[in-house]
This record gives sequence, C-alpha cells and structure tokens, in this order.
Amino acid sequence: MTEFKISGLLRQYKKMIIFSAITSIMFSSLALTMPLMLKVVIDRVLPSRDWGLFFLLVVIMIAIYTLRFTIRMITGYLGTYTVTRILLDVRQRIFKHLQSLSLRFYEEYRTGKLISNVISDVALLQGLITLCISMVDQFFTMAIITFAVFFINWKLALIAMCALPIHFLNFYIFNNIIRTNAKILQEKMSEISANLAETINGIRVVKSFSKERTECRLFFSSLRPTVELAVKMNQQGNVCNGIYESLIVMTYLIIIGCGIMMIGPDFTVGDFVAFYTYIGIQVGPIANLAAQMNSVSQGLAGAQRIMKILRVIPEIKDSPDAMIAGRFKGRIEFSHVSFKYADAPVLRDFSLVIEPGEKVALVGPSGCGKSTIGNLLLRFYDVTEGSIRIDGRDIRAFTQDSYRANIGVVLQEPFLFSGTIHDNLTYGRPNADAEDVQRAAEMANVEEFVRKLPQKYDTVIGENGASLSGGQKQRIAIARAVLKNPAILLLDEATSALDTVSEKFVQQALDTLMRDRTTVIIAHRLSTISNADKIVVLKDGKIDQLGTHDELMAVEGTYKSLYLTQQKTSAEGISPEGASPEGTSPEGISPENDSIFYKQHPKALEIERKARKKW
Repeated sequence: MTEFKISGLLRQYKKMIIFSAITSIMFSSLALTMPLMLKVVIDRVLPSRDWGLFFLLVVIMIAIYTLRFTIRMITGYLGTYTVTRILLDVRQRIFKHLQSLSLRFYEEYRTGKLISNVISDVALLQGLITLCISMVDQFFTMAIITFAVFFINWKLALIAMCALPIHFLNFYIFNNIIRTNAKILQEKMSEISANLAETINGIRVVKSFSKERTECRLFFSSLRPTVELAVKMNQQGNVCNGIYESLIVMTYLIIIGCGIMMIGPDFTVGDFVAFYTYIGIQVGPIANLAAQMNSVSQGLAGAQRIMKILRVIPEIKDSPDAMIAGRFKGRIEFSHVSFKYADAPVLRDFSLVIEPGEKVALVGPSGCGKSTIGNLLLRFYDVTEGSIRIDGRDIRAFTQDSYRANIGVVLQEPFLFSGTIHDNLTYGRPNADAEDVQRAAEMANVEEFVRKLPQKYDTVIGENGASLSGGQKQRIAIARAVLKNPAILLLDEATSALDTVSEKFVQQALDTLMRDRTTVIIAHRLSTISNADKIVVLKDGKIDQLGTHDELMAVEGTYKSLYLTQQKTSAEGISPEGASPEGTSPEGISPENDSIFYKQHPKALEIERKARKKW
C-alpha cells in the first residue's frame, strides 16, 4: 500500500523525473566510455607507440568529461528541485489533511506525534525518494554494463554475475530487519516528541512542583532505548556492508584469476582491463544501495507512518450536495438529539428551540453535556440521533466553512496566535479595514489597554498572548468575534476564570457583542446569566429544568441548589471556578481599600456604578 502510494506521488512529477532520469542516464553513459578508451590504449597505443591516437583519445576524454560536468550540474539541480518539490507537496498534503480531520482525532492523537509526522517523517522520505529517482539511472547503467561484459567475454561475465543473487539476498534480509527496527525507532522518537511538547506546554506546573529534575530524568531515560536501537541498526548495516564487501573482494579475486587464465588471442589484456573496469563500475549502484540501507529503511518506516495519518477518514465531511450558507436569522432547533462518545451516552433525547435574538444559558454539574451541545452546534461532531436545524435547515445541509462563518465563539481560555494584536483581531476577517478593526476594539474594551502600548495594535503578544493578562486576552477574543459579525454567538464559560475587575470589563464587552444576536451561553458562574431569556438546566444529558432565573429560583430544584451553593461559597471568599472572590482583585483588593483601587482604576469605578445601577 505504501509503495503504491509513493509511486502515485512520483507519477505526478513524471515529466520532471523523466527529464532528470534522462540527464542522469547521459551522465552515466559518458562514464561507460572510459573502459573502451583503456582497451584502445592498452591494445593499440602501447604496442605501436601511436602518440597521435593517444592525443586524440586525450582530447576525446577531455570533451567527454567537460560534457559530463555540465550534465552533472543540470542533473544535480533537477534532482534536488524534484525531491524538494515532492517533499513540499507531501507536507502540504499532510497539513491540509490534518485541517480536515475532526476534533475526535486530535483528542486521541498527541500533538508531538503529529509534529513528528509533518517534519521528521517527511524528512526521512528524502533518502527513499532520491533512491527511487536514481534507480532509473542505476538500472540503465547495470543493463548497459551487463550487455558490455557479455559482449567482451560471456564466460567470465557468467562467473561475475553469480555473485549478484547473493548480494540482493543479503540486502533483502537486512533491509527487512533494519526496516522493522526503523519503524520502532520512529515510534519511540515520536513519543519522545509528544512528551517534550507536553512538558514545555506544562512548564509552569513543572516549575511550581519543582519537578525539573524528575522531568529531565524521565526524558533521559526515554532517550536511552533510542540510542541502543540506533546503534543496533548501525551494527546491522555494518554487517550487511561487511558481507557485501567480502563478496566484492571474492568476486574480484575470481575475476582476476579466471581472466588471467583466459587471456589469449580472443581475450586481450585490453579486453580484460575493460572487463574489470566495467565490473568496478557495476559495483557502484550496488554499493549505493548498501550505503543507503539505513536511510531507505527509515524512509519506508516514515512513509508507513505518513500513510497511516493520510488514511484517516475525516469524521465530519461536507455532503456532495452541501449548499453555501447565507446570513442566518438565528433560529436554532435541537430535535431529539442524542450523542454518544466512545459508546458512552452524553446527550439523551435533547430538544430545545432558541428563537432569533434570544439569549439561552446552559448550566448544570460537570459532565452533564453543556460543552457537548456547543461542540454539536459548531458541528465539531455530528449527532448520533436526531437533528440540529438553523432557520429550518439541518446544519449538515451546509458546507462547514459557510456554516461556521455564521457562528462566533468566545472560549473560557481564548487561544491567541503568536503575532500582533492586529493579526489576532483580524484572524476571522483578514480583509477588514482599519475603521472596522478600531470599532470592534472599542466595543470589546480592547482600546482601553492597547492605547497604552508603545506599538499599539502592532504589538507582538508572544505565544498564545504570553505578554497579556487573562482579561486582555479575553477582550481580544471578544473583539475578534465582534469583527466577524456572526449571526449566532457561543460563549463557552467566557468569564469563569477571570477576577472580578477583569470580569466587569469583559462582561460589558460581551453585553455589546450579544446585542441582537442569538446567543448560547455555557456557564458555571450562575450570577452572570440571571438576565438570560432562557436557562436550560442539564442533568445526566437531559433537560432537568427550563425557565428564566426568577422562575427557576421560585421552585426547589437543581438550579436553585447550584445557585445558592455558589452564593454561599462567594460569601465565604471561595471562588467556585478558581477565580478571585467577588469584591477582590488579583492584587487582593478588599472592600476596606476599594477607594484606593478605584482612584487608580477610574474605568473600573465607572463600570462598577453602571453594574450596580443595572442590578
């Protein structure tokens, strides 16, 4: 399967490969004239001292090798260009395929392994593809030499060719052994890459628990087996090369012995030298195969791992007749939706209608299915049973790109790309003009902190916004959603991890964003959703309660219990979601020194007054 796929890939570049092979054949063919020149020198020039013929041969050889040099330059350029283009195409295919795969794949496959597939495994293909291209030239060379030595002396040629089957058997056996070990080595290196990426991503946790030495010890211990395996593969390659070299020496000795005995009127010294030289040239392709044994085996192992990724079928695909979605009005209907994850039911017969412009909050204990509903709405997964309809149409009837273009998402932990603030704001709408970007930034309160930065919107924020606070990152995420101007908005616990002051800035931005939009809010802090049009209380994947905040607080049930519990923990100074308690800032601002804080942060005071008036 892997070889077939590689052949298919090479066929796409057949014109370049053929042209490269032709120039390579020309290069090798010119080298095959050397033994004939030696034969003429030995059989004709030396006995007769014909210096005119000798100088003619010298001129011919200079011309031939000048031409060879020119062809070598062309061949080298074409070969390098072709291989580089093929590797570029493979990387593009892998990356494009990874973009098409569903979230379930990424939840089951480690990031480090994927990086290893895209970078390391493709790099290993280089030796394999180079060999595949050069084999055309090598087989041609071997065929011409075989014809030449049989033409010179067929008996001696048969003796010389007896060693070939042993050579190929030697390569076949060791190639299989090394290829198996190469596959194991690549898997181990991929696992190491995954662990390394995980450790770097979790470096704060590592340092906070003082586990640097432990992580180093684990990393070093994981490297040891790879070193042992690499040494083992190298030794296997050395054994293969040793057998090859021994066979070559024995073949040479037999050819010399038999050749000397055959020298006579029908087999001159010049014939023998030409024959011996041709056999020496014949050794080249075989030696090349021996030298590239490890790289070929690793290339095949890398190709198998790449094909394993490319054979993964995207779980979420556009139907052949999928339509381009226009601007949605925003009516959402969940009709008897059930969903299973790894055979474990998450949602059971979930039905809900959200009218255009409504704000609906999903609440409930952890694992009740809130985030699953968000993932289904975004069509990161498809429902197991039932349907989700937008404006009366099943969401599976639309192309994924056009459908998701109508939905804006603000997550609890927003992801920002390394680059500038402007780059992140315009991620969902790259062609947005400066006025639209400015307006979105002002609506999301991004302008409040950006104007204090030296580079303003051109400030580089580092990996995942490392130079920004949580509240600032959240406001950029909101501005990004504002600029996208979606018909439907999904807020996935957008303020649960923020301190009180940051939350007020963000909540004001969210209020602006939610205006006149259908909004689905996944919330843990129930105090932030009291003004929702509907509150859906989930329990064990089903709707347990449905109503407004006042309606749900008027009856005994899950919502009232959760709300009172959170109010109690807030009063005791414990944040249910790990954020700073109500009434304090990250620096520990308490009611006693609020006045000092508000003098330093007049914007926060303004928001506080508006919030109190509203409440």
